Amino acid sequence: MAAQEDQALQGLFDSNKPPSSQQCSIAQAAIESFDQALTAVNEDIADRESQLAATVKQPLGDLEHQLVELQARKKVIEEKKQKYMDVISARRRIPTEIVGAFIEEAYSPSPLSFKGEPPFLPFMLVSRAWYNIVCGITRIWAAWYLDLRSTSEEADIRRVVEKAARWYSRAGSVPITLSLSLSSSNPNNQIFIDYLHSIANNFEALDIEIVMMTSSNVGLLRQVFQDPDSKHITFPIMKKLHLSIRFRRDARREVQLSDIFSHPCEQFQALEDFAIRSNGTIAKFDMPWDSLTTLRLGPFSVMRKFQGMTYCSILGSCQNLRSLHVGIEPQDGTDARVFIRELPSNGVKVTLPHLTQLSVEYGFFCEIACATLFESLVLPSLQSLTWKYVGNSTGMYWDFSDVLPEMIARSNTSNTIKSISIDLKEALSDSLETLVGVFREAPGLEVLELSGDEIDIGLMEILPGALKELTLQLAVDTVRVAFARYLDDNACQRVRVRIVEGKGRQ
Repeated sequence: MAAQEDQALQGLFDSNKPPSSQQCSIAQAAIESFDQALTAVNEDIADRESQLAATVKQPLGDLEHQLVELQARKKVIEEKKQKYMDVISARRRIPTEIVGAFIEEAYSPSPLSFKGEPPFLPFMLVSRAWYNIVCGITRIWAAWYLDLRSTSEEADIRRVVEKAARWYSRAGSVPITLSLSLSSSNPNNQIFIDYLHSIANNFEALDIEIVMMTSSNVGLLRQVFQDPDSKHITFPIMKKLHLSIRFRRDARREVQLSDIFSHPCEQFQALEDFAIRSNGTIAKFDMPWDSLTTLRLGPFSVMRKFQGMTYCSILGSCQNLRSLHVGIEPQDGTDARVFIRELPSNGVKVTLPHLTQLSVEYGFFCEIACATLFESLVLPSLQSLTWKYVGNSTGMYWDFSDVLPEMIARSNTSNTIKSISIDLKEALSDSLETLVGVFREAPGLEVLELSGDEIDIGLMEILPGALKELTLQLAVDTVRVAFARYLDDNACQRVRVRIVEGKGRQ
């Protein structure tokens, strides 16, 4: 084909751009010429192969050499033909909107640091056209994961800021999200924090972990949420703020967030989702509690010198919550009940009228504190309950037979609670009486998940008849006959069962 015609298609060979009608004609003509050339070459190859088969005398070198040359020529023609076939490929006619939708659907966010490559990089490397498509998908540029705990050189931090600015610029007007880890030992934190302040108006969600190396480093928190003139930074569209504060064991202290969130209703006008946890003590502080719909509390530390805030002191102000997660872990041998409410209790209950989801995780030696939490709550709209032991040691059994059923009865949620998940490790085998009470108070239960040590034979007789989904992670070898009978006679409509054949074996 003429060099002029070939030049007309040059811009398509290394891209995914759709060809024009004229370019399609040029490519089609080239393909036809390649087909003609291939036909001639194939005929020559067949002729040479016939001659070789018929020739019995030596030497055969010339025929063999000609055959090799013809086969090499055929390969070159086929490669050129494929190049032009690609120009008229149907995938080039896929609208960029569909390609973008495919990439957006295939993209899976992952917690990569600024040193890692974005998970959508393979799409960007397909072609310049796909690169531009990815750069135009604003949603995937609106979230970033950044760990600066081990990045302390000033030049490195400034490069991070440049990359962050370029990254977020592709998000356009889409509200942005940042997961950020900082260490107080980094002398150049302020460089990135200044950049964070410059884009505060664009944040929809901020998940920040701060590691304090000494008890005097709490000023890092103030740097994040206040400017150098001690004026609070406003995040006008932020809906989600998750805060994790960790101290080295010998540096734990009480954190006075009230000094940092001095005007929380002004700083976080749109806040709906808030989480806070720390291995230090958190003194009581204010947030726009009444506007929250999702809250994650704890675990916290309570040290003998500082009592800190209690869960109930916060929950009483959260009248619009829909989802609540509570973490309870022991610290320094302190009675974990002080996490929940001041002792002795005056018997006043905390009512959360709109709460539909409650999740409670507790550690070793926190059973009584967990019971205290259940005793303190009235949840008239509760639909889903998760109750999980997360300690490393074997779970201690504490008599929960009354507190959980009583909370359901007190809340009058017998007809609304539809899902319960309970994981008490080995203590579950001693909790049949608790389950009897729970099932009695929640006859409309549809989804049940039980995890622990082994199943009690009596469980087969008390499972609610309305169940639609059952998940068991229990040893069933001692009650196999009763379990099989349940599956045959009373199985729910959809049953997912995980069977553990014996203690320690799956």
